[in-house]
Amino acid sequence: MRKMKKILIWVCLCLAVLFAAILIHNFVISEEDIEVPETAIREPIVREVPIIEIPYVPADPTDEEPTEEYVPQPPELLPRIVQLRETYDNPDIVGFIEIRGTDIAYPVAQTGNNVFYLYHDLNFNPSRAGSVFLDYENDLYVLADNNTIIYGHNMRDGSMFHNIRFFHGEDFFRNHTYILLDTPYQETVWDIFAFFHTTIDFDYLTTNFHNPDAFYAFMLELQRRSIHTTDIVLSEEDQILILSTCGVAGGPNRYVVVSRLRR
Repeated sequence: MRKMKKILIWVCLCLAVLFAAILIHNFVISEEDIEVPETAIREPIVREVPIIEIPYVPADPTDEEPTEEYVPQPPELLPRIVQLRETYDNPDIVGFIEIRGTDIAYPVAQTGNNVFYLYHDLNFNPSRAGSVFLDYENDLYVLADNNTIIYGHNMRDGSMFHNIRFFHGEDFFRNHTYILLDTPYQETVWDIFAFFHTTIDFDYLTTNFHNPDAFYAFMLELQRRSIHTTDIVLSEEDQILILSTCGVAGGPNRYVVVSRLRR
């Protein structure tokens, strides 16, 4: 019995030393300078402001001539987007994403490449956690892309897109069935229909398909790869939203959640 107690004490001491070493290592890593690639340059995207189409109404000859020429006004940004841009002093913020019941609730940024926000926070400071960001080829202002893609790091502290890995579990998948995404001009809901773990060898990052049949086949392939099933029936007219994050140990593997814009 005494020998067993000594063994337990030694085991506990070893575990304590191990945990202390891990904490010290993580602290040192977090304090080190971040090596930001030279390609991580902020490239603002210049977009034309959408114009509201006004239906043509024939002029009434009895009406007086207008004194000023009518100029169409762009739609107003959602108050949340305006507030986020003011809070972070960042015009790159184009949305806000949330999965209720998880820690995923973040502003979505976008710049002219998919590198800058991997290594910078929303205040443009170097950051290991980076930011949640939209693929540079997507356009949330008009929301017309076949495949909208949002990226985020899989951080060990549970932040950013770490919670995506939990979709492996059947219960978690069934209890988190939709994604809320505020675009610059509207609030949208996306129903989740697939989750899978893949490598970078599978290209799921195409944003638009010129052939409707090719897009439909692509969606069916995403659904086929899912480790869970749903009763969602897809069509060529659908639009999808993909959340992508690194898999185990940050290697060439990815966790992917796929959803469809609610009809």
